[in-house]
Amino acid sequence: MPKKQIHLISHSHWDREWYMPFERFRMRLVRLLDEVIALLEADAGFKSFHLDGHVLLIDDYLEIRPEKEPIIRKLVSEGKLVLGPWYVLQDAFLTSGEAQVRNMQLGLQRAEELGGAAMIGYYPDTFGNISQSAQLLQGFGIKSAIFGRGIQAINENNNIKNQADPQDVHSEMRWASPDGSSILGIFLANWYHNAMELPVDPESARQRAEVIAHNTERYALTRHLLWLNGCDHQPVQKNVAEAIAVLNQVMGADYEARHSSFPEYIAAVEAELQDCRTVTGELTGERTNGWGSLVNTASSRMILKRWNARLQRELERWSEPFSTMAADFGAGYPGAFIGQAWKYVLQNHPHDSICGCSIDEVHDEMITRFKKADQIASSVTDEALRSIASKIDGHGAWKQLTIDSEGAVYSIVIFNACDRPQTDKVTTILETEETDWDRYTLFNAEGERVACQIEDHGVVHGFTLPDDRFRVRWTKRRYTVTFLASDVPGIGHALYYMARIPEQRLVQATASGACYDPAAATWKMENERLRLTVQEDGCLSLQDLRSGEIYRDLMILEDTGDIGNEYEYRQAEGSAPRLSLGTAVLVEDASDGIEPRLRMVHEMELPAQREGSGRSVGTEKHRIALTLSLKPDRIDVEAAWVNQSKDHRLRILFPSDIRTDVVYADSPFDVVERRIEPWEGWENPSRCERMQSFFALQHGSRGLMVAADGLPEYEVLRDERRTMALTVLRCVGEMGDWNYFPTPGAQCLGEQYARFSIIPFSGSHTTAIVEAQRFLLPLRSVFGELPSGKLPASQAWLTHDGEDSVVLTSLKLNEGTQEAVLRYVNLSQAEARAVFRGTLFQHVQGVRDADLREIPLGYEAIANDEMRASVPAKKIMTKMIPLSLQD
Repeated sequence: MPKKQIHLISHSHWDREWYMPFERFRMRLVRLLDEVIALLEADAGFKSFHLDGHVLLIDDYLEIRPEKEPIIRKLVSEGKLVLGPWYVLQDAFLTSGEAQVRNMQLGLQRAEELGGAAMIGYYPDTFGNISQSAQLLQGFGIKSAIFGRGIQAINENNNIKNQADPQDVHSEMRWASPDGSSILGIFLANWYHNAMELPVDPESARQRAEVIAHNTERYALTRHLLWLNGCDHQPVQKNVAEAIAVLNQVMGADYEARHSSFPEYIAAVEAELQDCRTVTGELTGERTNGWGSLVNTASSRMILKRWNARLQRELERWSEPFSTMAADFGAGYPGAFIGQAWKYVLQNHPHDSICGCSIDEVHDEMITRFKKADQIASSVTDEALRSIASKIDGHGAWKQLTIDSEGAVYSIVIFNACDRPQTDKVTTILETEETDWDRYTLFNAEGERVACQIEDHGVVHGFTLPDDRFRVRWTKRRYTVTFLASDVPGIGHALYYMARIPEQRLVQATASGACYDPAAATWKMENERLRLTVQEDGCLSLQDLRSGEIYRDLMILEDTGDIGNEYEYRQAEGSAPRLSLGTAVLVEDASDGIEPRLRMVHEMELPAQREGSGRSVGTEKHRIALTLSLKPDRIDVEAAWVNQSKDHRLRILFPSDIRTDVVYADSPFDVVERRIEPWEGWENPSRCERMQSFFALQHGSRGLMVAADGLPEYEVLRDERRTMALTVLRCVGEMGDWNYFPTPGAQCLGEQYARFSIIPFSGSHTTAIVEAQRFLLPLRSVFGELPSGKLPASQAWLTHDGEDSVVLTSLKLNEGTQEAVLRYVNLSQAEARAVFRGTLFQHVQGVRDADLREIPLGYEAIANDEMRASVPAKKIMTKMIPLSLQD
């Protein structure tokens, strides 16, 4: 009978920052790698070391030891130092799908430069695993993954908690995505530290080996047993070769231990594995008592989540697409700058970083990285938009309108980042020497006068930095012009004009706003599709005029005490939630003539902090202002307040009265369906979940979606009304985990901000996804002198006319092939139709299919300046489109 093979793998799980800041950990990392390199060069028995799956650690090391790069390359190419494939070990739920693609692209690229990448998906400590992991990995040619969470909760002593079925925790399985992609999955049933610090004393080694062998054999389906020699920031065990030799002496003839690697172990398992179960979709530890899910890291330090959501969106939907468009119109593509911005963002994506579960110093440094990324991304976007605006034939289009004007004519170019046309309010900043803007008139590209509001902000001072001479200081007057931009083409632009017309004055916008009904003591806003009523206590009644459905008591404020930590919400004992119900609020009309708006202010007395396991008697007064904007199909809400209390959680409640057992939420490259009622063994009173930007309930003609900007935690309460709860703030005073680490910064005192949208819909939630996209991607504008280019006044570079479930996720340039890379996904459970049109496809005879590495896989002819496709359910598609790169 063949011997059981013990694959002992030396490693150190390296959180780049966590309970110490990055530089302190780096000092230890340098010492670790110095020792590892010395062992790999000198000790024939020390054959390999796994560098935790993320290549950035090598760059961190080489910044201190640049002279070591040649030996690093040698060891990696020989398979002794196992590197990659990720750039960083990211959290999978709090980072976008495209961020994870960039993460893998950067990791593989850098690992190849250093000698080669380990083609194994590595998720040792990710706080749950997303549904599309298998498809994402397959897109990079990776056929296996190793992960440590999501099947069952794990004790420190290699025991499984809440085990219902022994089959649930076998180490080996097929892990499938909802599109059918599947890979070999290895679950770390004994965690990644089961063979750390092995003894070399024979008797101690025998006793330890019996325990480890029992635990690993209990869950293994083959004779190959995984023993991991390392833990968090673990120094390398220098005498591991001696420890292995002792193991082979004391374990008997049925076992053979060797110093191995993950590639060797995976190959051995694949060669012998036969039948095993298949798990599909996301793995979040549903069959547990609910106390170790780590889901509440989604609400720790919300400022990080807001920064991250905004910057991912800036890069994915503004910097990359519009820089690609500008390149197609003759400008250069700033790929190096975009790549650097992505690196800053990705360096904030490790699970102990973006999850907000580290010490204050770590998160202070993260804000600095986010600010650096913002400086680059916003500058790149601004240059791209201005470049495109300068290429428009403004003079020719204006002459065709035959409108008499006095003096200069100015342009306002509106840009839309959605792949569908968008109509929305836009505010443009004008900095000019003109002083009589009330004599100007706003026109659209068809020559129709457009009502607007102009506000004079007085004299401002600034400067320009010309490309060909010294800086130029100026003094101008600043105005803002607000108006409704109509039907701006998908991923395109529309031109508006500001011109002074003889004997004409500005057309002031006077659209009806909110109205007060004194008899009912309510405020109302209404358009053709929605009717909103605000009660005295601030609760909303929202009627969808298309379906007749009415949603009552929306937007209740709920505050509870939190005696947990950065990892876990735990409600304070002996205290009921504080609700905004029954307390009169201040409501005022804030309409601006363009759209109806209401502003309401809640005053809430909240306990000042925790006292033991409860809440304090002393209170703090909070004034929470909410501004509601009525859009054609949704209600946008901005909340602003100064948090003065500690140890609490603030949520917004939306009783839905929707009869359903499931909730839909967006996840990277997916919309997942989750059951509202947990597994019967669930004990945690809280049942929070994570989302990217929205969650929704639906039944029949009744459907309600809540979309949020950088607020990734929600819960659907298990009450009669199926209340939807959105977390906007959570404040705690300690990190949690293995020691006491105070985190005063996690109390989030001071100014707070939240932005979300209420979207009623009929039928499937997929019909509301487009509206959620519009909420997250408001129009932008560029003001300037009338341009003299060749582009038309209105143009769609890329617009989608197919089914709503097909969503664009990326549009960027492949600088190697000079092709536009278009990626989209079908979020529904059925095949869907995609129809892409626009200038991007003009004079294009065909496009190339590609994988996530942007390696072409095939060719597809297209006709009539459009690309049509039938997209399989849940499928991620990547297309490469040739650019004209015209002057």
